[in-house]
Amino acid sequence: MAIHKLATGPITMTVVAVDETEGNFGPQVQFTGDDGTTVYVSLSSATSQLDRNKLNFETVIGQRMHFEQVKKDGKTFTNISRVPSTVGAPAAATAAAAAAAAPARPATPALSMSELTALYAQCVEAAMATIGVKLESAGVPFDGAVIQSAAATLFIKATR
Repeated sequence: MAIHKLATGPITMTVVAVDETEGNFGPQVQFTGDDGTTVYVSLSSATSQLDRNKLNFETVIGQRMHFEQVKKDGKTFTNISRVPSTVGAPAAATAAAAAAAAPARPATPALSMSELTALYAQCVEAAMATIGVKLESAGVPFDGAVIQSAAATLFIKATR
């Protein structure tokens, strides 16, 4: 599996997998293309760029995307943009081709309801111990929705 560094130039690929990872420079998102090439983008850049394209980590799969770094005022920015689909190629066929080319992921064993409940409880505790404590110590008001959102993110990642 080849890793493409955006510093060496832009790349266009059909995304077949998206995974959050921890890199040398903090949280990153690994985008895998239909040819097996991977591109790493910081979590904050990936999230904001996908939001700009009205996409998320799930809906970007099957999309043809262009990744590049640009320099402006001495700073380097990562841009991600959607590439228009080929004229006459239905999006469903493109998504099906990308899904067929996706590397096989190991099957996650099915969990019982009690196992899922215990896992979710652990995610809630982790969310409260991290984001809840930090927000409280910073004096930032928050409600249960913040904890629920963080717990859901952890739960989704844990069950994939």
